[in-house]
Amino acid sequence: MYLSRIELTDAISEQSQLGLLLRDRSYGIHRLLWDLFSNNERFLFREENAQEQMARSRALPIYYVVSNTEPKSTSPIFTITTKPYTPILKAGDQLLFRLRANPTVAKKLGPDKKSQRHDVVMNAQRAWLQQACAERNLDVGGEKKALRQRLLNHTDFAGKSGEEKLSAHLEDAIQSAAVAWLAKRGEKHGYELQNVQATGYRWNALPEKGRDAGFSSMDYEGVLKVIEPQKLVDMLGNGLGPSKAFGCGLMLIRRA
Repeated sequence: MYLSRIELTDAISEQSQLGLLLRDRSYGIHRLLWDLFSNNERFLFREENAQEQMARSRALPIYYVVSNTEPKSTSPIFTITTKPYTPILKAGDQLLFRLRANPTVAKKLGPDKKSQRHDVVMNAQRAWLQQACAERNLDVGGEKKALRQRLLNHTDFAGKSGEEKLSAHLEDAIQSAAVAWLAKRGEKHGYELQNVQATGYRWNALPEKGRDAGFSSMDYEGVLKVIEPQKLVDMLGNGLGPSKAFGCGLMLIRRA
């Protein structure tokens, strides 16, 4: 495998509006990076902020890419730095990790229907709101907005602090569901979470794919323990979860 750091060339980066345009086009970025490989190479990538990562003067995008083959060394758009990526791990190793993922859960719409993927965060919010309504003998039907309003009208969430109290409960539900999603995948991919924080939930629109097209992403950061080294190495190359073509699924690691 290879790990590459890919930045806009100096000439391109001087055009600040281009950096903003790239930031808002996840699928377009994938296509531009794809041009660095031959034979429809599959790869993982993650976007970072060059100002935060490299102490640059402007907050332009920078990309980390993991691939099975080496990308082209020259490009009219990008400056490319590549090195071999061969993680050597053993059971019991403690690793710091960062991951941007698209956590989803499969749910069946009916006994004879196929499963559909649902956003873990939205699913967790709705489940908590429904449970909270049921515990207070309130109607559990309708959209999240209606469920939320029923709870805010209840004495348990009365007063100025009611909204903050409800939001805190929902945030706890989100954190729990997001971490549980990542922990469950450790069983298949050879790791065990030691501690983790899930932040930065956002909706990423894909206007080039359709008016309502898009995907959600969550940023994870923490410490994991290696249980089965080869399974974890395989995951580092293949990615974790859906939406890999849009910058999700690449786990970056370093020694704790």
